This record gives sequence, structure tokens and C-alpha cells, in this order.
Amino acid sequence: MAQQPQIRARSVADLLAYIPARIGYAPTESLVVVGRRSTTGQVGLVARADLSDVTPETADMLAVHIANDRAASAVLALYTDDRQEADRALASMTEALHGQAVDVQDAVQVSAAGYVDMHAPLAVVRPLSDVTTSVLAAEMVALGIAPVRDRAGLLPAEATPEAQATARRAAEKHAAKSADEQTTHALATWRLALTGLVGGPGVYGELAQMLTHTTVRDAALLSMVPGIDPDTVTETAAGNAPDEATGRAVAAIVDPKVGERPGHAADAAADLLAQIVAHVPTSAPAWTLWGLVAWWHGQSPAASDAFARALRSDESYRLALLLNTAIQVGMPPAWVARERDAH
Repeated sequence: MAQQPQIRARSVADLLAYIPARIGYAPTESLVVVGRRSTTGQVGLVARADLSDVTPETADMLAVHIANDRAASAVLALYTDDRQEADRALASMTEALHGQAVDVQDAVQVSAAGYVDMHAPLAVVRPLSDVTTSVLAAEMVALGIAPVRDRAGLLPAEATPEAQATARRAAEKHAAKSADEQTTHALATWRLALTGLVGGPGVYGELAQMLTHTTVRDAALLSMVPGIDPDTVTETAAGNAPDEATGRAVAAIVDPKVGERPGHAADAAADLLAQIVAHVPTSAPAWTLWGLVAWWHGQSPAASDAFARALRSDESYRLALLLNTAIQVGMPPAWVARERDAH
């Protein structure tokens, strides 16, 4: 999960090229609000909502987040072929942004035919090739940044039915053991799988079952966080970790005062968790942890969809419920808020 670069867009075409790279996929039937910082003109917060969900209340919430990011202006992109729907969403969002003293610099409708300046007296349709051949689009290609075709592609693809069946049998066999037997080698298996020394459907099935134990799940979480002592991770898996250790790890992700960017350990965990959910798509703990890492990287759409998958499997899964609430209110990961406040 690579970090998205900060940019200074040179044109509207540049911004339209950047939006899919920033949110991870090509939006459809969507409103996207791109904040522009007051002192530098740099692109700041980028927020997306389904057009059908754009009400005055939703617009007000988005405007508050854009303003809190210290935006002086914003660019609105309305992705739809329906000009009337685009006008409706534009009116709601413009009023909300003006209420937060944020100017609407540009408003563009993006349709299959091209893109149109919604502030211009004459609707001149510009070709989408302007976007795909823009300077920024070329820079994104050079950086290896390529959004997926649609939102569904943000999530790990499922393994073959045969591989899923093997993983399911391994999980069921592991679940038949006593609780102590299930957790004894859980952390060792997790660590070996992270390094690629063990793998395959059977291992992913066993790990899915191991993660149903809260102590093992929390140990896996702590293992992703920079600065957490390995002994603390081991104690957590055994249920003996001091409370402040878990609190310090969570703070590194959610507390703007001490928030840290995800590192290589989080990336390795995301890759492993992707394999687990690919082989055991009903694993609420694995979906939740994968979503947490996605959110930590600033990929809120993918995180939201992952939490939805977790709650589809277990509607009362507490960690997924808590994290999903944070996503819905637009809470950024701590390092994003900390670096925003530092500028």
C-alpha cells in the first residue's frame, strides 16, 4: 500500500487525473471535493460521496472536514451523465462550502462524453483525453500509480473455490482443538507467514481461526506498529500484555499527537491479511485488520468496504463497528492529522 504523493496540480485536467489515483479507483455517480490549501495552493483533503447521498446535511459534513484541513478553496468534480443531478449536488455543496468560508474555485461535470466547466456560460465539452494525457497523468504512470477500474477492485480478490475449501477445512480442524492449543503457536505462525516462510491455503485457514481469539488479533495489530517491542507482542498474544502497551499502539494509529505513518511491517501484514480474506472471505477479524491498515494508509473507501465485509460476517464485531464509525465521520489516520497540523 504505497503512500499517495502530495501534489500541486497545474490544471483542472491534472486534478481529474489525480482523483482516481488519490481515492484508488475511477469514481462514478459521485461527488468529489478537492481541497486547496490557503498558503501553498497544494492539494489537501479529497473527499468523495455518492451523488444520491449528497443532501444538505452530507454537504455540511464534507465542508467541515475540508475547512478543518485549512482549505481556502475547493474544486468540485461531479461524475455523472445527468446534468440536472450534477447541478443539484453542486448547489448543495457550494452552499455548504461557502458557509465554511471556502471558495469553490472550479466545478466540473465528468461524463462519458467528456468534462464540462459548470461555471462557464457555455457548456464546452472537453475530451477525456486531456485528462489521460495530462502532465500529472504521465507522472502517475512513471510512479507506478494506477487506480483500479472500479471500487470493487480495491479489495483482495477471492482465491479459487478449491483453495477456499482447503482453507476452510484447515480452519475447522484448528477450531476443533482446545483454546490453549489454538493460541499456543498462533504468533509464531503469524510471524513465519509474514516473512513468507510458511504459506498456502491451509496456513491461511489456520490463521483465520487463530485471529478469532482477541489476544491473537491484538498481537497481530501490535506487530504492525513501529516501536512496539517484540516481547510486548508476545505477551499480548499470551494475554499478559500491560494495558498501556496496547494503548500506545492504538495511539500511534489514531492519536494526532503521536501518530506515525505505517511502515514495512504494516505493508507485510496487509499482504498476509489479503491472503487470509482471499481464502476465508468470512473472516471478520482479518477483514477488520486489513481495513485498519487500509485506513492507516489513508485509503478510506477500501477500509469502509472491508469493514462492511467484516460486519456482513459478524454484525456485532466490535472493532469493525468502532472503526467503521470513525470512517463514516471522516476521521483521518493520526499521522495525516499530525502532518496537516504541522504545516
